[in-house]
Amino acid sequence: MDLLKQLETKMQALVQQRNQLKEELDALRGAGDQELQALRARLEEVVASNAALEKDREAVKDQVASILRALESLG
Repeated sequence: MDLLKQLETKMQALVQQRNQLKEELDALRGAGDQELQALRARLEEVVASNAALEKDREAVKDQVASILRALESLG
């Protein structure tokens, strides 16, 4: 009878430990999902910023070409 009680106690402890580990895993997964969403949002910001900078660069390139054409026509 004593052995049966010991086994039952150990079993309950193992079940409790399993439940605790499962809760910790779920919490870590949730944190990972939040971090992934934050990284995706940051990536979108960087891509948008890069596109804006590329557009500005093309506009400056066109202005420089226009100025060079104007100087050539004067010379």
